[in-house]
Amino acid sequence: MEIKNLCVIGAGIMGSGIAQLTASFGYNVNLVDISDQILKNVKKSIEINLERFFVAKNKLTKEEANKILHRIRLYTNKEEAVKDVQMVIEAVFEEMELKQQLFSELDNLCNNNVILASNTSSLSISDIALNSKFKERIIGIHFFNPAPVMKLIELIKGKKTSNEVVEKSKNFSESLNKTVVVVNDSPGFVTSRLIYVLCNEAIDLFKKGIASAEDIDKACKLAFNFPMGPIELSDLVGNDIYYHIGQYLEKELGQKYQPSILLQEMVESGLLGRKTGKGFYKY
Repeated sequence: MEIKNLCVIGAGIMGSGIAQLTASFGYNVNLVDISDQILKNVKKSIEINLERFFVAKNKLTKEEANKILHRIRLYTNKEEAVKDVQMVIEAVFEEMELKQQLFSELDNLCNNNVILASNTSSLSISDIALNSKFKERIIGIHFFNPAPVMKLIELIKGKKTSNEVVEKSKNFSESLNKTVVVVNDSPGFVTSRLIYVLCNEAIDLFKKGIASAEDIDKACKLAFNFPMGPIELSDLVGNDIYYHIGQYLEKELGQKYQPSILLQEMVESGLLGRKTGKGFYKY
């Protein structure tokens, strides 16, 4: 079964980025969210991104950008959106029960040969599939932010995911001009587990007064050739996201993954980073 038509559920930062990316490579994309206004705003943002970062830099013509936009169709009804698609990519909030409920619903809405993928950055694919009947077609396809730019896709094979679904998902991911790594299911996978530990430890160093946030970030950039320091990265991703990842990893893997007290305080104070205009830095 050739993948030509996709459904992306969730039009947040990751969902909209995945929709833009896949439409740029010729896929027809049905983008789903809870309201028409959210979807219209998101499509306008995609249009602005294409103009600013691609057309203005002569990476795309205006005509090519318009074709990409026309490939993205907007839906508030999931049942309509999943008709005639070969893959569904979920990009909703990182909450296990929400994802389990969604995948159970998709299990009933979609034909048995439709691949169901989660863009989760940390939650176990096997647990997400727990209430689904056809667990062999559920896989993790972890894109990175911003999806149109970042070169890596982390492909996560659940305990029941079939080899055929892994192979088809790998071919699909590589068709987006991405490098793919395949990992077996485990909380946090490879990337989120490692980067969370680094960011959480950097935040704890700041909390204990060992160095300023600026100097911690500067040290990591210059010593390790990182493009961004770990505290800057936490602000970019969202301090709430890392806090929730930490809570999940601590529950699943043990106390060494416990979030820093300062990270918890930042979240409770609404200092989530760039999306709120203030985190460890002001924006």
